[in-house]
Amino acid sequence: MELFLLGLFALLVAAVLFAAPTLLNGRRPAGIAGGVLAVLVGLAALAFSTTIFVSDDKAAVVVRRFGPDLPANRVVAAHGEKGPQAGVLGPGWHFGYWPWIFDHDEVENITVNEGQVGVVSALDGKSLPNGEVYAPAWESPEQMLDGVAFLGEGKGFRGPQLTVLTPGRYRYNPRLFTITAKPIVDVHAGEVAVVRANAGKEYTSTGDEAAEEINGTVLVPRGHRGIWREPLGPGSYYLHPDAYVIARVQTTNRVYTYQGKQWAIKVRSKDGFTFPVDVRVSASISAVDAPYLVALLATPDLVRKDDQEDENLSVLEAKVIVPLIRTHLRNVAETMNALQFVNSRSQVEQVATTRMREELTKVRIHTDGVFIGNIDLDESDQGKALLATQTDKEVAMNQQKTFAEKQAAEEARAKFILAQEEAEQQRNLAQAKYKVQVAEQEAKAREAEAVGEARYIEITFEARRKGYESMATAIGKDGVTTLETLKLVSDGKIQITPQVMVGGGGGTMDALGGTILGRMLSEPGRVEATTTKK
Repeated sequence: MELFLLGLFALLVAAVLFAAPTLLNGRRPAGIAGGVLAVLVGLAALAFSTTIFVSDDKAAVVVRRFGPDLPANRVVAAHGEKGPQAGVLGPGWHFGYWPWIFDHDEVENITVNEGQVGVVSALDGKSLPNGEVYAPAWESPEQMLDGVAFLGEGKGFRGPQLTVLTPGRYRYNPRLFTITAKPIVDVHAGEVAVVRANAGKEYTSTGDEAAEEINGTVLVPRGHRGIWREPLGPGSYYLHPDAYVIARVQTTNRVYTYQGKQWAIKVRSKDGFTFPVDVRVSASISAVDAPYLVALLATPDLVRKDDQEDENLSVLEAKVIVPLIRTHLRNVAETMNALQFVNSRSQVEQVATTRMREELTKVRIHTDGVFIGNIDLDESDQGKALLATQTDKEVAMNQQKTFAEKQAAEEARAKFILAQEEAEQQRNLAQAKYKVQVAEQEAKAREAEAVGEARYIEITFEARRKGYESMATAIGKDGVTTLETLKLVSDGKIQITPQVMVGGGGGTMDALGGTILGRMLSEPGRVEATTTKK
């Protein structure tokens, strides 16, 4: 405005210089030169008075002082009306904005940092259609932030915009838009993000693509309004955090542990004993089943204080896991005595696992099993007394078993010794029988040998007798004696020196006969005799 006033003043001075002659020196050319200079200064002042200069890192919002009134319920002018204009001026000089018609405000550009999105809401534009919460998406954020195109072409809707600003620096009209930076959707490893879309077209299921409805909620394809049946895997996504509500579901194996005085599952046995049981439940959720669980529980892994448990638990644990494991363990305990429950831990695990698996499968949760730890029956005095009787019983049974085993061992040892004695006696008996048989056979052999020897002697003697008788008949007794004597001498079986001393009164033949007789008597089986004759 100051430049504009200065320009008017300069033009006025120029007019005076051109119209009035000089009074000081009477020379008009000097007044003309001054008038020309004044005109130039005035024109320059007027020209610069219509300019708007915008700094390099800012923008300018132009406000029109005069013009048609804005339509009702409009706050930004798109067609030259009074008030803030939809377009903004960038850095540099801008001419033609007469100061008595236009004013301007410098505004800051906005920067969307890495890891963030810019959430945009329009303060002006057409009203959203019935049933819509967010304005339709634009082809690009730059088109949306162009105030003239947003309002002038009638494409812009008042309210939250579905299009978000990705990281970068943007020039915008704060009289038309508000921009808020919010974190991006960052899905970590070991989880998926199930999207509940509050914007998009309605899904109409037909034929084979009929929508699955869970608990009154429909699972829809991506891009439609509702819960997307295909979750987002690990990664970063530039989504409107309010239009696309994210429910994170852990896909890695999870273990729920209940132990200690506060969390151990308390059960009551058939015989009336109450005691805590330490237990762990292993469960997992696949990525494809995560949308189903979100439709059923909304936010299954959201941790919040559960009123019934008075503890911070995830929705899944509080609504599904805890009630099921308590119910199944208590149902099993009701069918057993306390000691039977303690002594049948593996059986209890198997039954509880089977029942938990059946129930969790209905809500598309997989379980690896139920694992029972300590069974603290001795927590109460009655439980301690019961365990003591069990211990005493076991000790007595072990002692009885030990005695029985010792008795059995002694009996076995006695049987072994008896068997050894019987075997020894059998061996001796066999040896005796064998000796008897041997003796009998030896006696028979000696008898047979004696009979044979006697028979031999008898036959031999008889044969010799007959031979001698025949010879005696033929040559006489002396001839036989002489012949036999000579035969024995020739065989070397008789000494020539007589063994019979011949005394007076006997002859040589008598001495030889005595010698032959002595030889015959010394043969086997005969009695050896030496005859001495004087």
